[in-house]
Amino acid sequence: MKNIKSEAIALAALFQCCSQINRIAHTGYCDENAAATVLRALLVTDPDTVEDIYKTSDLKNGFKSLIEGFSTDGITDNNAKELAKLAMQVIALTDRIMGNSSLYNRLSNEIDSLKVQIEKNYPDFLDGSTSVVMNSDNVEKFAQLYQSLISPNFSKLLIFGEERFLSSTENQNRIRALLLAGIRAVVLWNQVGGKKLYLMFRRKDILSYASEQI
Repeated sequence: MKNIKSEAIALAALFQCCSQINRIAHTGYCDENAAATVLRALLVTDPDTVEDIYKTSDLKNGFKSLIEGFSTDGITDNNAKELAKLAMQVIALTDRIMGNSSLYNRLSNEIDSLKVQIEKNYPDFLDGSTSVVMNSDNVEKFAQLYQSLISPNFSKLLIFGEERFLSSTENQNRIRALLLAGIRAVVLWNQVGGKKLYLMFRRKDILSYASEQI
């Protein structure tokens, strides 16, 4: 059950990232508390437990989206379909990143450097205050890392939405930062034993745990 719990938490974090990307792409807004939870996790680099990275109480949006996107009853809602597709794209992207040891190590080093920079300016960043985590300077730093390291080396992900929202620089920064946070969630999922191959066998237990959290 321990692995199922850890996998479910990591997948909920991924779906929380995807749900906020989807919301930005369609409305220009996001739930800043939900976004702050997953962006904060980018700088939690030496955790003792999975819940040091993501508190389950802060992932209700993610657990709900995970249930909607991974339902065994078949997905009929367009929003849930988009979330599931985006989540699988981020999983596939992360697999490619982790398969490139040089780039993966560089990403890890860049995250360590960002942690030093951000904590110097915002010592309370890891306390998770929404206003601190979602400060435009911090979001831009995460976005720039994604744009400089991930974007040039891998195919762009397909994100559905309205051009007027997707063309905004502020929204592009938030989306890129959330994609980076999604990659972090998938890395954790892999570290606790998650694999695409196992999803069909563990789906029921993962969804059962997720349903208990909302």
